[in-house]
Amino acid sequence: MTRVTRSVVAAGVAVLALPLPLALGSSAPTGKIAFVRDPLCKQGQAGHKTWNECGKGEIAVVSAGGGRIKILTHDSVTENDPVWSPDGKRIAFIRPKPHTSDQIWVMDANGTHQRALTKLGTKPQLFGADLEPALSWSPDGKSIVFSAFPTDQGGNEQLYRLGVRSRKVTQLTDAASGATNPVWSPDGKWIAFVGSVAPDRIYLLAPRTHRTHALKTRKGASVAGLGIAWSPDSKRLAYNAKGKVVAFDLTSRTFGTLAGQGDSPSWSEDGGWVVFDSGDHLKEVRADGSGLHSILRFDSRTMRYYAPSWG
Repeated sequence: MTRVTRSVVAAGVAVLALPLPLALGSSAPTGKIAFVRDPLCKQGQAGHKTWNECGKGEIAVVSAGGGRIKILTHDSVTENDPVWSPDGKRIAFIRPKPHTSDQIWVMDANGTHQRALTKLGTKPQLFGADLEPALSWSPDGKSIVFSAFPTDQGGNEQLYRLGVRSRKVTQLTDAASGATNPVWSPDGKWIAFVGSVAPDRIYLLAPRTHRTHALKTRKGASVAGLGIAWSPDSKRLAYNAKGKVVAFDLTSRTFGTLAGQGDSPSWSEDGGWVVFDSGDHLKEVRADGSGLHSILRFDSRTMRYYAPSWG
């Protein structure tokens, strides 16, 4: 599931992280948001120039309430998919490695002590920079589930579990539908994932039994979407449904629209807000669909911001 590089028009303003004013009496979002800050390079001939990814994206953080951006990684590759640990002390992410599989890394919340957790070779092969979000921590912080190709020859992606201390990698699925974008529920009962073969259906995997079933709506149709995220109470899933950000209630099996356009949502710790990327920048919205506002804006160097994770 590739993330398509989009052409954008430069805006001549400095980097800002300023949310729009909230309604009087509303609860302001709190915490920090990790995301990918990716500068775009101008390419093409005169009159036909576009702005494309140039391999220099970094993991950064910003206060959920707005403020100064802090860049945590500083190198010549584009890291991807930052994900906060349950205790908020670490961030796991994917770092490309030339001529082999990408690797899963982890760092402290302030960007220090960056170290590799995997030494993936030909089996499995992880290419996180080209995929929808591929990492998720277990609620106890002892494991990370990720999606990867079974071999260097490709095939349908499957889910794997990484022991954070042992560094042991175990395959969890062998699904004909493929499996990507895994997200561990906060109560630990489920790993939600997306089938990597069309029509991108959402499935639930029981980590202990490895049993899998497709999510169904109240009318029985399978739920389809991308970029899924659990609410803190493990009762709702937010995701991209045909371009819209929606919330699916697993009890009533009904939907609610949060935003007209967006991808890669992530819930605030209190469940009151959802952050997502939209049009190459980040937006926040209340869990009831109100209070939509941008928190990051373009600068003159033409940036894109994506893959947010609320910690």
